[in-house]
Amino acid sequence: MKRALVLGAEHEMGALLCQSLAQYNWQITATIADPSQPFSLSANLTLAELTKQDGELLDDLVADTDTVFLHLPDPILDRRVIFSLDEILKRVIRCQRNLVITTNAYDTRQPWLDRLIFWKKKKPVDYALPKKIRTQLEKAAAAGANIKVLCFGHNLNFSLDQSYLGILVKETNHKLILQSPSAYGVNHYWTYLPDLAENIALQITTEPTFTCPLAIDYYPGHQASIKDIARGLALSTGKPVTVTPLHWTLLEAFSLFSPLFRRFINMRSLWQQGGKIPIPPSPWQQSMLKHTPLELALQRSWHQLRHPSC
Repeated sequence: MKRALVLGAEHEMGALLCQSLAQYNWQITATIADPSQPFSLSANLTLAELTKQDGELLDDLVADTDTVFLHLPDPILDRRVIFSLDEILKRVIRCQRNLVITTNAYDTRQPWLDRLIFWKKKKPVDYALPKKIRTQLEKAAAAGANIKVLCFGHNLNFSLDQSYLGILVKETNHKLILQSPSAYGVNHYWTYLPDLAENIALQITTEPTFTCPLAIDYYPGHQASIKDIARGLALSTGKPVTVTPLHWTLLEAFSLFSPLFRRFINMRSLWQQGGKIPIPPSPWQQSMLKHTPLELALQRSWHQLRHPSC
């Protein structure tokens, strides 16, 4: 039986990975920082409470597993994973273990000259890992770690601390108001995280060999505009949806006081111009992908928001 160590399992991506890996009969150890949080248990899952002082426990957990699963940007941006990416990489290198990283943390800043050329047609922004993270991963791979990085787009859910939709959607008794930092028809890549978790579990189970020390893959998800999101929300909720723009001048003012709005400012180019998955295309086998339709994914996310215990 394959053994998985899922770090930060009390958070959405970690919990979903635990559920998906369990379906494929992995033996799972899930680390949590707060044992009071509700967590779905299964027969082949063990919970381990991990604090900053538990470095030796983390050593033992990494040594006793085949594959470590980690979601970024938690360790370096949101500080929700106890140990930093560098500390985790050191342990993976020492034990020569596989590491699977999921992330939608990208360097989307455009050259300053391009931002000043107003008459030039803006092109979609390439998804690119921040240089610091990529350098860390390249050094770890050169030192003997086997690393898969699975990149994805905006989260297609309504969780305030993890999703862009969480601060864009407002509900009244009669309608929804979708406040968008993006142009109405600009396409973006959106990901329904339960699909991503299940596809990762399927891929790692059926094709477990890491063919190179560092592989960076791009999960296709849904390519959709704010117009498509609005239509999906209307079908999901049965209410009309009004789309209003979020003006960047106001966003910049609000960002001085709100980390949520700073997230928008940091990804301004991506919101304004849309994103582009690098070429060559993703090696995900389309015939094997579980892919919930956009409208159904939004409906499920909306139901979960209204009934979180379900």
